[in-house]
Amino acid sequence: MHRASPASHAIQDDQAVKTMHLSKRQAQVLALVAEGATDNEIAIQLGLSAKTISSYVKHIRTRFQAQSRAHAVALAIRQGLLPDSDSPDREV
Repeated sequence: MHRASPASHAIQDDQAVKTMHLSKRQAQVLALVAEGATDNEIAIQLGLSAKTISSYVKHIRTRFQAQSRAHAVALAIRQGLLPDSDSPDREV
């Protein structure tokens, strides 16, 4: 049986989200997830319920076929849907 390498999984991940787009609200939620915010913290900041935020995150993960919140963030950054937090032009 042939087992796919981690590199081939990354290529498949990139192909799966090439045409992916985020709504403004989804991008806001995912950007806050990328900063490490919990659903409750995001809900307070955006004036929504934690259940609504949880639903957004679940929908985003499903669309990206992401295994975790971090995986969804990584895929979105790779596709240019979120700014890379390690970019040199970011102020510290």
